[in-house]
Amino acid sequence: MRLHCLIVLTILMTFSAIVYGQDHVKVRINLRGIDKEKLIVHFDDGIVLDVLELDQADSSINIDKPVYTRYPTLNVTYDRKYDKNYFIDSNLSILNLFYDPKRKETPFYSEGNTHITAIYDTASNEIYRNLKREQEIELIKLNNLFTKHGSELRTNDSIKYELANTVKVINTKSLDYLTPYANDFFSFYYFKDQVLGLASLVENDSEYYSNLLAYYNNTFPDEFRNTKEGKKIAAQLQQKISPTRLKENEILPDIHFKDINRGAIKLKNSKENFVLLDFWASWCGPCLQQIPDITELRKQFSTDVLKIVSISIDRDSTSFINSVKEHKMDWIHSLDRGSLLSDSLGISSVPTLLLLNRHGKIVYYKNGGKLDVDRIRAIIREDSCNY
Repeated sequence: MRLHCLIVLTILMTFSAIVYGQDHVKVRINLRGIDKEKLIVHFDDGIVLDVLELDQADSSINIDKPVYTRYPTLNVTYDRKYDKNYFIDSNLSILNLFYDPKRKETPFYSEGNTHITAIYDTASNEIYRNLKREQEIELIKLNNLFTKHGSELRTNDSIKYELANTVKVINTKSLDYLTPYANDFFSFYYFKDQVLGLASLVENDSEYYSNLLAYYNNTFPDEFRNTKEGKKIAAQLQQKISPTRLKENEILPDIHFKDINRGAIKLKNSKENFVLLDFWASWCGPCLQQIPDITELRKQFSTDVLKIVSISIDRDSTSFINSVKEHKMDWIHSLDRGSLLSDSLGISSVPTLLLLNRHGKIVYYKNGGKLDVDRIRAIIREDSCNY
């Protein structure tokens, strides 16, 4: 047992090295005249949008994170009314933020930056400036819809129809305009941030999402689409086109993922009789409450009968690793950072637990609530009696 625990810890340490060995960015944000209590900073690494914790004592913010995109981004909001977005152009970048109430028109501003590019700046970004001009009429119409019918947008069918059509017109103009600039990362980011953001207002229209996916695949270069960010975008669109709904007595869709030691996890036709998939997170109270039940199953059934795989959707790999150690989760683990795997399976909340037989058939499925350990035991034992 001691040796096994040592192996688990070694794997976790190896995982840390893998995570932190990927492409990184280091960003220093210098603050002048800024009240940190009024400042919110989001960092988008390509697959996860994180809110940064700000130390009130420091006059600067230091970021050192792995990234999964060509250009990670920063979103800075100040005093709930000033909003700025930036591309981080290098793994060593500096952003200088200022607030000066004497500057009446632009009291919140940045200047003297290093390897930082403003994204939605009509003065410096010609593509964005011309695109805004193309969409002006429809954007006014969209704003009026929200202003006049905000409370009815999800309940009134005629308003929903008008909203969907307006969104489609705006997005069509965006796609047509961006096509010649497909090799510019701004176009790719705009598709992710603005086009898909608006598209989320269009409900139950698989044909529309199919068209968006076709545009995405046929327009943007491989160097953008083959990143983890790019793959997540494609997976999200595919889920909109044909949503996966997991049910008992159905075969789990074919999925491929790896454990924290980069080993491939085999689900179908595995040597084990059963595979237990546990989707969880270290911050999820109900997930932590069911760990003792999963631990008991691990003790009761040998590894050739039952393989247990916990799949964490944690954003923070350190929190994930620490939780695995703290709760002595002595089985296989995978980190689904950015929820790429869970999104592809239509899993939108945790805890979610599936028991698969050797053919990949879902013989037990539970989303939320208390785990029915007795039923899981009965399923496994009944199978053992039949062999």
